[in-house]
Amino acid sequence: MKEKDHRLDDYFESYGDMLFRHVRTFVDYHTAEDICQETFLRLAAHLDQVEPELVKAWLLKVSKRLAYDYNKKGGRHKTKVGLGPEEMEIADVHSDTERIVIELEERREMDRVLGRLEKENPRWHDALLMRYQERMSDREIGSIMGIKASLVGQWRRRARLWLKDRYSSEEEEDQSR
Repeated sequence: MKEKDHRLDDYFESYGDMLFRHVRTFVDYHTAEDICQETFLRLAAHLDQVEPELVKAWLLKVSKRLAYDYNKKGGRHKTKVGLGPEEMEIADVHSDTERIVIELEERREMDRVLGRLEKENPRWHDALLMRYQERMSDREIGSIMGIKASLVGQWRRRARLWLKDRYSSEEEEDQSR
């Protein structure tokens, strides 16, 4: 295998998840996957020109531009005729502020929901966090918690069902008010 291939693999391993989460703030899940793939393909084509210490910034910048291009073509990110880049940044502040507020509200709601799950069953809570935040496998979680991997999967399923049941009924109550 060429040295270039090893570097690209290393960059993908180091920055793949971070890049996906970054792109996901601009576009939907499946589009984010496509944009991340396109970004790494472009990195492969320019790998010799990008300094190793600048790869992370390069990936973030290119992926953001690709996401903006996608949104512009889809009509969701429109440029305003006659405005330069400085004015465009000012014009987009409102939409960025709205997005940040929505993200903060979603994060607060998620913290509230996970807090209730932790009170209901701390082990389910821990299994979910290890799986989805720390990206650990059921086997790794099981070895840490001293249980079988199959039990970890059962706990995660039960926790998801509990959350779905609990919050779908709360949502129905809120809508009936």
